[in-house]
Amino acid sequence: MDTVRAQEIIDGSPFGPWWGFTVRAVDPGVATLSLPARPEFFRPGNVLQGGCAMTLADVTCWIAILSVIGPDEPAVTVNMTTAFLGAARSDLTCESSLTRTGRRTIYGTATVTDDAGRQVSHHTLTYLRPGQEVR
Repeated sequence: MDTVRAQEIIDGSPFGPWWGFTVRAVDPGVATLSLPARPEFFRPGNVLQGGCAMTLADVTCWIAILSVIGPDEPAVTVNMTTAFLGAARSDLTCESSLTRTGRRTIYGTATVTDDAGRQVSHHTLTYLRPGQEVR
């Protein structure tokens, strides 16, 4: 999968156009996406609300997964652990990589940074491949 196909998948989803994700890079098992900071994403104190980083991490990991299993096979998030490391006040970029791709379960990590390259959150994610039978 290349960046054009990954962007088509996101833009074709019900949520992608609203959030405004941009695919920056895709390699097998790795993806980088960005999210622009929009006024409706900010909470009091001029800080992006944490769901922005979490949603960006989830979607970035999902694209990394699709780069390995293909765009037609479903993969759903079953667990996400997030550590917020600092306040975000600018556009966000996320890089996600897969740590293990099993027949039924996929594990990945994601790191979100701000425009200055400062890490604002770290995520570990677990996905289920509902269409795969355990053998």
